Amino acid sequence: MPPLHGDSPPAPSDERSRLLHFERYSYSTQHPNPHIHDTEAPMSQKATSKAQQLKRHLLADLSIRYADWILLLCFLISGMMDAGAYNAYSCFVSMQTGNTIFAALGVSDLPVASPVLAWTKSVTSVFAFLTGSFVLSSLHRRAGEKKRWVLVTNFAVQALLTGIAVWMVEKRVTSGSPASPKEGAALGALAKNGGWGFPRLDLVPIALLSFQASGMIVASRMLSYNGMPTIVLTSAYNDIMSDPGLFSGGLTGNVSRNRKMGGVVMYFVGAVCGGALASSQFGFAGTLWISIIVKLRVAGGWLAWREERKEEREG
Repeated sequence: MPPLHGDSPPAPSDERSRLLHFERYSYSTQHPNPHIHDTEAPMSQKATSKAQQLKRHLLADLSIRYADWILLLCFLISGMMDAGAYNAYSCFVSMQTGNTIFAALGVSDLPVASPVLAWTKSVTSVFAFLTGSFVLSSLHRRAGEKKRWVLVTNFAVQALLTGIAVWMVEKRVTSGSPASPKEGAALGALAKNGGWGFPRLDLVPIALLSFQASGMIVASRMLSYNGMPTIVLTSAYNDIMSDPGLFSGGLTGNVSRNRKMGGVVMYFVGAVCGGALASSQFGFAGTLWISIIVKLRVAGGWLAWREERKEEREG
């Protein structure tokens, strides 16, 4: 008789053989061979494991060790952006002390050679910077000051806003280079562009670039590098010269001094590069593209950055 297929045991002719086959069948179903097993986990379990690993990776707190090198890059970009923005819009996007002075001078319709409403650029920059500082610092504090995904988001947002600004500059929707001195001083320029004296859409890239600039100083605060504000040098100048160990420690012994001096140098070099780009065929757009590339690389760097160790948390 051919063997039967299915879940029931085979049925031999005599009773003894039937019982023997039934016992063997019952034992084999209740005690499967331990050497025979599925070596491959279900795809759903693998996918869940990958998702959990990714979630843990993104939610990790990052080590602040060597993060000062990232902030030195921020000093460089701030210098480039401020030099390019001032050349294009006669205001800053990072250094809000200067913008505050420009806004105050606007109350008295000064400087004389400037359009009457030029002060609106500085006011726009200040308020956009304040908004960016509030939004991005709130994100860091509520989601986690040193969380990987938060730092990535911070610099990705900076790159995105800069990308919108460079699109407007390249499409000539807004200014990318300053008006000639003759045109800027002429009274006829005030009647141009609806009496503003400059394209009103210039306020859009100014706001975008000022908002994103706040992300760099917010990052310096959240990473506990308060001595590296990335966008202003006045406090750095004071801290350097008032450091009691200014002339001690050799070239590498005084780390705090070196960070501040490095920030000053990088900001200055960035401003020189921003000016050189503004006077070249690349113009202000070239400065913005470099900023985008650097910020995207920084965002990518945070993805691979080392996690904070236990001793760093406890220290």
